[in-house]
Amino acid sequence: MDFDISYYKFHGVVRADLLADLGLRDTGVADPTGAAPYAIADLPNGWFVIRTQNDTGLVKRYDRRSLSRQGRLVTCDVAAVDPVNRVGSYEQGEERWVVTHDGRNNDRLDLNVCGDVPDELLPLRRKAFDAAIHELKDPRSPDSMLDVPLELIKAVTGFRHDRPQDVQPVPVFTWLEPVETA
Repeated sequence: MDFDISYYKFHGVVRADLLADLGLRDTGVADPTGAAPYAIADLPNGWFVIRTQNDTGLVKRYDRRSLSRQGRLVTCDVAAVDPVNRVGSYEQGEERWVVTHDGRNNDRLDLNVCGDVPDELLPLRRKAFDAAIHELKDPRSPDSMLDVPLELIKAVTGFRHDRPQDVQPVPVFTWLEPVETA
């Protein structure tokens, strides 16, 4: 499955070095509407995040393990149409864990967990499972398991892409553009 939007959150990685490796540069131009195909924001807790929309390959072509070789990378991939999202953690070039919810085919309880996941997952999963049991009575109700990976990312990094206002100060994304080589 291809994802429409991906968030790459980095900690312990030198921002300038990573952008140079990716062949991108920060324009400093704010992206308040989320229109930029590539954007970056600093989080107040030492993390920074790169957002890609329909990645044409500038970031996608890099293996996530290699992107984390200098520090920690936590990813969040979201499908805009399908109820599918995937989050993962990579550190020092190794995959640590991946959690995926695939709600296609009306599978509201789907949650695939691989690796050594953070302790925060268990209460999030339990709460969503309890809510899902009640939701089964009403097929029009929201898919609570879809929220579990997103809440896990927030617990780990302090940032959830669809709730940037929860972070103070609110992160400002700026446009990234490919570095032109002569």
